[in-house]
Amino acid sequence: MSLLSASPTLPIGLDDQALQQLAAGLTSQQLVWLSGYLYGRAGAAAPIAAVAPAPAATGAAASQLTILFGSQTGNSKKAAGLVAEAARRLGLQPQVRDMNDYPTKDLKTEQLLLVMVSTQGEGDPPIAAEELHQFLLSSRAPKLPDLQYAVLALGDKSYLQFCQTGFEFDQRLAELGGRRLAERLDCDVTFEDETRQWAEQVLSRIAELQPAPAPVMAGAAVAAPVVASVGADYAPEVAPLPAAVEYNARNPFGTELLEKIQLNGRGSTKETYHLEFSLADSGLTYEPGDALMVQPRNRPALVQEVLQAARLPEAAPVRLEAEELDLTTALTERLELSVLTRDVLERYAAVAPQHAGIREILADKPNLGAYLYGRDVADLLTEFPVDLSGQQLAAVLRPLPARAYSISSSLLAHPEEVHLTVGAVRYETNGRAKHGACSGYQADHLSLGDTARVWVDRNEYFKLPQDTATDIIMVGPGTGVAPFRAFVEERAETGATGRNWLLFGNPHFTTDFLYQTEWQQHLKRGTLDRLDLAFSRDQAQKLYVQHRLLEQSRRVYEQLENGAYFYVCGDKSRMAHDVQQALRQIIQQESGHDADYAAEYLRQLKKARRFLEDVY
Repeated sequence: MSLLSASPTLPIGLDDQALQQLAAGLTSQQLVWLSGYLYGRAGAAAPIAAVAPAPAATGAAASQLTILFGSQTGNSKKAAGLVAEAARRLGLQPQVRDMNDYPTKDLKTEQLLLVMVSTQGEGDPPIAAEELHQFLLSSRAPKLPDLQYAVLALGDKSYLQFCQTGFEFDQRLAELGGRRLAERLDCDVTFEDETRQWAEQVLSRIAELQPAPAPVMAGAAVAAPVVASVGADYAPEVAPLPAAVEYNARNPFGTELLEKIQLNGRGSTKETYHLEFSLADSGLTYEPGDALMVQPRNRPALVQEVLQAARLPEAAPVRLEAEELDLTTALTERLELSVLTRDVLERYAAVAPQHAGIREILADKPNLGAYLYGRDVADLLTEFPVDLSGQQLAAVLRPLPARAYSISSSLLAHPEEVHLTVGAVRYETNGRAKHGACSGYQADHLSLGDTARVWVDRNEYFKLPQDTATDIIMVGPGTGVAPFRAFVEERAETGATGRNWLLFGNPHFTTDFLYQTEWQQHLKRGTLDRLDLAFSRDQAQKLYVQHRLLEQSRRVYEQLENGAYFYVCGDKSRMAHDVQQALRQIIQQESGHDADYAAEYLRQLKKARRFLEDVY
């Protein structure tokens, strides 16, 4: 069927032959465009009476649905996208907004608001949410008697202040007069399924508040068959695209380990591995700044310690999400053993009422973190023994989450591969040797040819500048150098003209200079403009990356003034704080202004996403 054969009765004075001549030589796309154009002209000329007025609506039913997200790496943005998609399926028209760009004055006009916000570390809001969070908790925040809202909070239960920022948004909106559409949902590191369920609940409630849709404009049905018929004519020319496989926590990709190299020299106090995994035939892609999620397996020795402390047989039956497993498999592959969290302690207290000491520990909130730090499940079972079945133990424990590792390769430089830089975590507490769940798994139990379960976690914000002529300053001591290896490789492959400056630190030059040969080659080729090194233990006075920044104070400030991006990756608790403090000092010194000016300068860098962190 052609476009013309689908046309309605021709208007007076225009016959079929004239139309055939008019359409001669037009492509299918041009015919579709012409059909829409003529239909639009007809609609514009139609009398107003042809459009039935929409029913009047007042209050929340007439308000705009705003979905507001505050994200550090992009998870809250992903959650907002899931909710927005669900809203559109219900016929709603949500407006999705980033807290980073959200004027605080707009808050008082909101009537339907869904908030998705993450928490960074122990209770901090993400950089994108800082300004709105501060405003909301201040005395300047407006009363919100017309607001109906709901909050979805994202966090990590390994932190005591789990989902604290979402809690604060939820509580404060209620204090200002807002009414909850639903109770706040607190999500752990996996959030997609819970988000979809929450969205269905909240959006169903919102849909009840909306007016009935207005009747369709008269004549709208006329054009639909025209476009549809053209699509039918040409559909055979377009081969259907196969559905892309989505790899995630429920469907990880099994990747083969191709290479594994220990980067530290003999005698180093550190143990850092370079690992290369195959992505062949997976369809997986990534960009510099993204992370690779690696699903670990618990150490066999730790599994045995837990079984012995619980006095349970290895083959005890366990049901997890309708799946029957033996206890050993469940403890090895599905349940967290190496990290003890508050929620696990709370559930254990409920099944061990005879141990009042657990409740005392939970009640002592200032010291709870110190108690949990370094302890694992075997420690808990040994300190507070109780008779449990395998199923009861499984119900107490937390699902074993994957760990995120900054990708240290460029896909352009290493097609169908992904590289990681992993520091093995080892320590001793409570008289027992402890190992990081995932770093120990990769260091000790993953050999060449073995398969690891992985998927890519997109980091929406820790990205290279779009303008390849922009300079970048990268501060990455220790394994924090990982994403910057990817950055420099990518910029080398794309021919970026912006200067790349790396500041790297570790204890000793001779044993801990990670990727030394590669950096020297980049310097030689000009793909690394400058390399400043801080080996903290090679001299009497400790030397760190923030000291190197201060030594280059003028250069740092000049590059920032000229639009450079500043990146930090690595330890959150000390290094990242010290680097920010040094940067404020540099800005104050070089600008000739006071500390308040320097703080505001840094705040604006963050808001413009020219100061970016990937810290842990």
